[in-house]
Amino acid sequence: MGRFEPTGPVDVPGLEHSVVNLSWGVLRGACGPSDGTAGAGSNVPSALGVLRHSEIYREYPQEIEEAFAVLEQHVIKEGQLFPVALATLPFLFATLRPRVKDPNGPASWPARSAEPISERIADLIALYASASKTLEAPLGDHLLQIIGDHSADIVRWWGHYDRALAALAVHVPALRTLYLAAIEGAERVEPEVLLALIELGEAPGETTEFAFAMLDGADSTDLQRVAAAAFLARFGEHSPEQLMRIDAALPPTARGTLRKHVRFWDPNLSRPVVAPKLYEAEVLFTGKKLVVVKAGNRSVTLPWEGAEVAKGDRLQVGLTTHGQPKLAVVTDWKGNVRVIDF
Repeated sequence: MGRFEPTGPVDVPGLEHSVVNLSWGVLRGACGPSDGTAGAGSNVPSALGVLRHSEIYREYPQEIEEAFAVLEQHVIKEGQLFPVALATLPFLFATLRPRVKDPNGPASWPARSAEPISERIADLIALYASASKTLEAPLGDHLLQIIGDHSADIVRWWGHYDRALAALAVHVPALRTLYLAAIEGAERVEPEVLLALIELGEAPGETTEFAFAMLDGADSTDLQRVAAAAFLARFGEHSPEQLMRIDAALPPTARGTLRKHVRFWDPNLSRPVVAPKLYEAEVLFTGKKLVVVKAGNRSVTLPWEGAEVAKGDRLQVGLTTHGQPKLAVVTDWKGNVRVIDF
């Protein structure tokens, strides 16, 4: 990329709808014009050309990294999408399309060396979709329309680029019917599929059964269990025993773990309502905004501002499955009971 000059008007007889036909100099990105006049980091047509012919650049991985840098830092920067994204999207789809010709035939998929590039392109499209609202409304709507117009191609990502596909289903309403139809007939699903369904408010096909299998599977990963628990907390009828299993699989770090995995949206995580377990506790320390107690064999910090207790007082503390304080029950010498909910 660094050795390319700015991309100016190029006349290629017989070649229409090419990357060279657009006036990239007037299409704005984070660095200004997108033709490279602001530096190699703004040369969108060169970046698209490198990705389009990535096999040629296989021996020059730095060129590929620089191409992605342009598309990840000039077309979008710090969550703000720029208008050049609308011109960039069709070329990203055109680059990805030859790699996903036939979902029924593995021979249509790229060699292993090309798969990471294809996945990064799919993720890039999902990233643009996730930031569509940062554009002016008409441009943002048009960007989502461009993505929706490629629905037939995008649904073929199933089983290959599931994270990007799930993100597009969340952000692009026009994709949802096809996406839900694909899930309806699926024999298995990935964690990101379950998380997308929470956003869509649907549990098609056998997804509930798949989620319970992930939750209880001996070979399930921690991520699969957390995603399954988040899905099951949202859908289905729950017995007290099921609620406890679901709650146990959702540690305090669950939201951050799921957000890091899906990347392109904030998962909607709701915890099941499970009664906390009560422990006899003794006050060890009181401060202006917290109280430290000994409950069983562990020390627990209560976020209790203005607590009317003193060192040595005894009370009951309700803890969640993961040891987080939920409530305190204080009984005074007259037998009056106060319940403090944290």
